[in-house]
Amino acid sequence: MSTPEPDQGFAEFFRTCLPVVTRTLKALNGDTRVVDDIAQDALVIARRRWQDIHAYDKPEAWVLKVAIRLMRRWQQRQSLETPLVAVADVVEQVHEVEAVHTALRSLSPRHREVVALHHLLGYPVREIASVLLVSESTVRAHLTRGRAELRRILGGSDE
Repeated sequence: MSTPEPDQGFAEFFRTCLPVVTRTLKALNGDTRVVDDIAQDALVIARRRWQDIHAYDKPEAWVLKVAIRLMRRWQQRQSLETPLVAVADVVEQVHEVEAVHTALRSLSPRHREVVALHHLLGYPVREIASVLLVSESTVRAHLTRGRAELRRILGGSDE
């Protein structure tokens, strides 16, 4: 099997990866203009490094890492917390969704990222650890603490 040319496959990768990165960032940040820009910036960086990352097992995870770092930097520059946007297929009442989003915004940034990636986007612990560059046990700890804090904020039981 020959090694693909650096440009080979990037257009297809871009088409499939952009919606995933955009959806992930939208779950973490409510400003869709910024999300689109950050997702595209992450893919521009990926294009520059395509010769290296095209051979990775999961190049989309590498792009997600870059995109999340870019978003964190943007949020730090803005020095304000932004709300998570509603996931399209959620059919709960608007006030319930708002309560959940308000509760999510009150979590620490790392707890919010882990909870959103796991519960809103369905990422397994292993992939979250890879994206956020932390151990799986750290992800599990953040999930446990984030869930407990959400239950406390939302007035739910500990079960």
